[in-house]
Amino acid sequence: MAYEVIKRVSGRAYRYRVESFRDPETRRVRGRWTYLGKVELADAGLPERPPKIGSRDRLLEAVGRLLETADAEALSAGSIAREAGVAYGTFYRYFTDRAHAVREALLRNGPALGDVAAVFGDSAGTPASERDRIAAWLRDAAETARSRRGVVRAWHIYSNADEAVVRARSETVDRAVATVTAYLERLRSAGVTALSSPNFAAYALVALVVALGRDTALNGSVSTAKVDGLIVLAHELCGFA
Repeated sequence: MAYEVIKRVSGRAYRYRVESFRDPETRRVRGRWTYLGKVELADAGLPERPPKIGSRDRLLEAVGRLLETADAEALSAGSIAREAGVAYGTFYRYFTDRAHAVREALLRNGPALGDVAAVFGDSAGTPASERDRIAAWLRDAAETARSRRGVVRAWHIYSNADEAVVRARSETVDRAVATVTAYLERLRSAGVTALSSPNFAAYALVALVVALGRDTALNGSVSTAKVDGLIVLAHELCGFA
């Protein structure tokens, strides 16, 4: 008897022809597998499997969860490994100590600025739509800081003490300012705003969003009235008012 099967190996699918035969020596029925070629997953009819999370990612995610209820100094290699559900020795395959793990978790997350390039990558719209864009950015920043409070709080604390985080902060802010500057220049060219210095406005706007994320993380929340007030200020910085 012969039949075909599809096997998934390392995220790919392969088709095989299997022929059953009886081993003349053992009298047992065995299968002879013949490779027939690769199959696209979409055509294989196999259910999608979620990507497997590696031990390093599990450890970094564990750091983020622990920072929700504890300061970075209170963490240890053991507590991080237990939270991640991995062996104690596995921690030292990826990190030299607790500070190293915390630093890597913070560098992976960064401040609550969101994907600035995606937010400001589109062409200029109407004054109303651009006001909405800025307002949504601030609200998303506040929500991100609230939902990832521990990591964002620790990021702001470490960004004044850890050289790697200080450098990452500078690079992140510089990239955000450059992106927002280009966005504001497009708005000015389109006649949506009247700014004399888009670069200065971009620095002020990014600083405002960083401060919003910091305050939200440190306090656990920020009032709607405060966010609304900052949105008005942001609109003024962009030259909408």
